[in-house]
Amino acid sequence: MKCVHLDFHTSPAIEGIGECFDREAFVATLKEAKVDLITMFAKCHHGYCYYPTKVGTVHPNLRFNLLKEQIEAAHSVGIKAPIYITMGWSKLDADQHPEWAHVDFRTKKPIYFGTEPGSGLDDPIYNCSWTTLCPIGGYREHLKDITREVCEMFDVSDGIFYDICAMRDACDCESCRAGMKARGMDPDSYEDSRRYYREERVRFYQELVDLIHSYNKDAHVFFNGCADMNRPEFHPVQSHYELEDLPTAWGGYDFMPPRAKYFEKFGKMYLGMTGKFHLGWGEFGGFKNKEALRYECADMLSVGASISVGDHLHPCGRLDEGTYRLIGHAFRYVDSIEEYTENTRAYTDLAMWMSHNTEADLGCAKLLQLFHREFDVVESGDDLSPYACVILPDCVKLTDADRAALTAFAKNGGKIVASYECDLPELGIRKTEKSPYDIDYIKCDLEDYPTPFLSYASAYQTEYKGEVVAEVYEPYFNRTWRHFCGHANTPNRAEPAAYPAMVKNENLVYFAHPVFTSYHRTGNYVLEKYVEKGLGLVYDGILKVTGFPSSGRIRVRKSLEKSFYAVHLLYAPPTNRGNACVLEDFPRLDGVTVSLKVPEPIKAVVAQPTGEALDFTQEDGVVTFTVNNMTVHQLIALEF
Repeated sequence: MKCVHLDFHTSPAIEGIGECFDREAFVATLKEAKVDLITMFAKCHHGYCYYPTKVGTVHPNLRFNLLKEQIEAAHSVGIKAPIYITMGWSKLDADQHPEWAHVDFRTKKPIYFGTEPGSGLDDPIYNCSWTTLCPIGGYREHLKDITREVCEMFDVSDGIFYDICAMRDACDCESCRAGMKARGMDPDSYEDSRRYYREERVRFYQELVDLIHSYNKDAHVFFNGCADMNRPEFHPVQSHYELEDLPTAWGGYDFMPPRAKYFEKFGKMYLGMTGKFHLGWGEFGGFKNKEALRYECADMLSVGASISVGDHLHPCGRLDEGTYRLIGHAFRYVDSIEEYTENTRAYTDLAMWMSHNTEADLGCAKLLQLFHREFDVVESGDDLSPYACVILPDCVKLTDADRAALTAFAKNGGKIVASYECDLPELGIRKTEKSPYDIDYIKCDLEDYPTPFLSYASAYQTEYKGEVVAEVYEPYFNRTWRHFCGHANTPNRAEPAAYPAMVKNENLVYFAHPVFTSYHRTGNYVLEKYVEKGLGLVYDGILKVTGFPSSGRIRVRKSLEKSFYAVHLLYAPPTNRGNACVLEDFPRLDGVTVSLKVPEPIKAVVAQPTGEALDFTQEDGVVTFTVNNMTVHQLIALEF
């Protein structure tokens, strides 16, 4: 599905709201751009509604029912039109009801995103500056009233999108404090406040879902800000997941794929969400390279996600021609390959066990993508039997049941890569205590790097069974005012420490350092080669690619309904331009050779969307083929 999220946060100081809206032009633009769904605004961050509301406030310079016209126009040509309602940011409500503000637990002050309000009305204001509201107490009833009115006035069969729904993890407003006291909780306890925040929001979100479903039982309902890998309490209430990510402005191009792999586990629809903007949301006149947007859309398809591209409607109500040329370029390409991306699953025998520590998990995911390894995401309680190898990055907290599952996995031939806190005494690794040093060194038999290299962290001391693959070298001392050396870290001692850096035994490779977190923070090349060596000691893999740059991405999907595998190759090296990470150069690649082990005899290997048949061989189940003349993205279908 190819979606547009059409923002419309519009100042009351602007005249002529929607006056250039033309139904025929609106429809023609969306059809030409191949849009399947477009989100329309009921209420924006300024606090105004775009229909004749009785419970809210109509935008003061809107003279007709803009939302009705937009929905009817979209529906007239079969385009879906979910309805947007702001939750966490609403300036008008914040001004009229300061008691609705979300109050920071520690500072006891209302939470502002961006620039805090000052006394000078002509002082500059930072981008995206809003007071955050707490949807408990009086504001809760207001949001329910708005939702009820929207359901009564409009066709909500395409769903409702709530925005800014979980900006923090605790609230100290009077409504929350009173609610906590009523439940026998301590409003001055941070842990109690966090628990109340989670429980009460989940309860409120379910109330909204039930209200909407009383009007249309099939309507999708999504709470933006709650599609977070580390906030599972919000996942059940979502009908689907929209993974908001502007790679130029935050996260970069390795942020969305592991999130998609995580949410794929739950069996619900999930969308990647990017923007047509060069930088952030709502950037009027900001555009990205059209091939960059094509890459981003192909990237979403390669992890099984549907596509959402953000836009911001001009106050006059006319869609921007340049924006929809850009979106149309990407969406037409999606149309040409979409049949090979729908209803597929990642094809892999490698899994990353979520630690729910963002730096560790993203560091691991970045390295696996760099190594051109397709992988799934698993966590406690998941079935490990489909995998040959499981990686536990840095901070995984294992229960007794987890240890039993991993021990059984290893006894059945599975291999484990663990690091730092993830010790497994049952398999020969027991951590004892942290190193007393702030930073240390690793010596490993790495080509071109035979001497100790900086770990950018320090190790756990361990008791172990197995072969020592790498050694820890401690510094002379910690860098303090008492004693320091040179500009940066203290140099290493001449002799290795009494505890190892990497150990291998029959079933396990263990890194004593937080290697994935360190890589996420530093991007160090030698550390990358060190982790790659460790993984290679226990995992060979069913996928190999040669002649492909490290910034290229390869992903493999298997159809759940039809007889094909889809191999996605993506290549567009990211470059820093100003304060943005952009895709600007799209080199042609030739001689990229892929080998994939599959159980079925392959009949044909076909490049899509051109339909060009590629020469291939298959020996002992391994299919090998070579891709030439590739730019941005190439999908190869292996038919059986």
